[in-house]
Amino acid sequence: MKIFLIAIISLILLTGCRDDGKDESLISLSENSGFISKRHLHDKTLDDSNFTTEQQWDSLHDISNKKIVYKKGKLDAQYKTFGWHPYYNGSSYKTYNFSILWGVSYYSYSIEPKTGNYKSIHQWKTTALIDSAKVHNCKVFLSISNFGKTNNTVFLKNLEAQNTLIDSLSNLLAFRGANGINIDFEGVPKNSKKEFTKFIALISKKLKKINPSYMISLSLYAVDWNNVFDINALDPYIDFYTLMGYDYYGSFSKTTGPLTPFTSSEKFGNGLIASVDRYRNKGVHPKKLIIGLPYYGVEWYTNSDKIGADVVKFRSHPSYKSIRTIDIDSLHIPLQFDTISSSSYMIMKDSNNTFRQLYFEDVKSLSIKYDWIKKNNFGGVGIWALGYDNDYSELWNLLTEKFSEEQNATLYNNK
Repeated sequence: MKIFLIAIISLILLTGCRDDGKDESLISLSENSGFISKRHLHDKTLDDSNFTTEQQWDSLHDISNKKIVYKKGKLDAQYKTFGWHPYYNGSSYKTYNFSILWGVSYYSYSIEPKTGNYKSIHQWKTTALIDSAKVHNCKVFLSISNFGKTNNTVFLKNLEAQNTLIDSLSNLLAFRGANGINIDFEGVPKNSKKEFTKFIALISKKLKKINPSYMISLSLYAVDWNNVFDINALDPYIDFYTLMGYDYYGSFSKTTGPLTPFTSSEKFGNGLIASVDRYRNKGVHPKKLIIGLPYYGVEWYTNSDKIGADVVKFRSHPSYKSIRTIDIDSLHIPLQFDTISSSSYMIMKDSNNTFRQLYFEDVKSLSIKYDWIKKNNFGGVGIWALGYDNDYSELWNLLTEKFSEEQNATLYNNK
C-alpha cells in the first residue's frame, strides 16, 4: 500500500505540480462548487504521506541540486522580492539565488483548528533553508495555513486556540531567529469577518509585544468573494500584504484561459490589474502590496485549438520545470503569446482530434507584469512557489534583470 501511495504522489508532483476565470467564475465557485486553491489542493493530496525528511520529498519531486550560475546583482532596496518555499519542495533551496530575494516564507504551520496547535510544521525546526537565507540577509517567515469554511469557523470562534497558536508561534520564531509570519487563511466565510479581523489584531499585537521587529503579513485572495478583508480595520496590524495573483482559471473552469490574465477583457473577464485596483480602493497602500505570481501552469483537454475553448477535461497544474522538460524542451512545439492577457500558452494536438491547451507564465509574460509592478511603485513581487523552476536559471535571472540595482532593463513589450 505504501509503495502504491508513493507512486501516486510521485505522479501528482511530477505532472500535477503538472501544480493549482473570470472573477465572476471564482465568486460562483467559492459559494456553489467548493473552489479550492492550488495551495490547499496540495496539502490535501499530501496529508497522508508521512514523510519526515527533505530527502524523501526530493526523491518524489525529482529535485536536483546541481550548481547553476546566475546573473549577479544586488537587490534594489525599494523592492521586496518574496517567495514561498513549500515543504514538499524539499532541499530545492540549495539552488536558490538568495542574493536577489528580500524574504522567504517556509510553508507551512498547518493549524489544528480545535486547539491552535500544529498538525505539522514539517522541517521548520531543522531545514537549512533558514540558515542559507540568513547568510544572504534574506528575511525568514513562517507561513500559517488554515483552509476551508469549517476549519476557519471553528478556529476563529475559539480564543483559547488562538492564544495557543500565538504561544506556539512565538517559540518557533524565536527558535529559528525568524523575522515574522505570513497568514494564509482560505475559505473564511462571510459570517466570520469580524472574528477574522479580531484574530489578526490579536496575533499582531501579541507577537509584536514579544518582539517589536516581527513583521506580520497577510495573503489576499485574487478575488475577495466573501468580502472578508476589512482593510481599514486590518491595516494597522499588517506590515505588508501578499496578493495571490493566480488561479483566475483552473481545474474548475468551463473554458480555457490564463492563470493570471493581466488586463480586463470580454474574453477572460477581470484580471490582475482589476484585483489590485479593488484592494487599492479598499485602502491597501501600493507600497504595502506584494504581487504574487505563479511559477506553474494550467492544462486542459479540449476539442478545439481556439483559446477560450470549452473544456472537455482538466488535466494538470504543471510546475515551470515540468513545462520546460516535458513540453517545451521535448516536444519542440512553438510557444504562443496572448497579448490580451499577457500570458504564454501552447496548444498540442493529441489523437482523435483532441487537443491539450496549456497556459503559463514565462520570462516574457512575467517581464511585462514586473514592469507594471515597478511602474506603479508596488511593494514588490511574490513567487508561488520557489523551487518550481528547479534546474532552470531564466526566472531567477529575470528577477535580477528587473529588481537589482545593476540591471533594470525592459526586456519585452506586450507584442
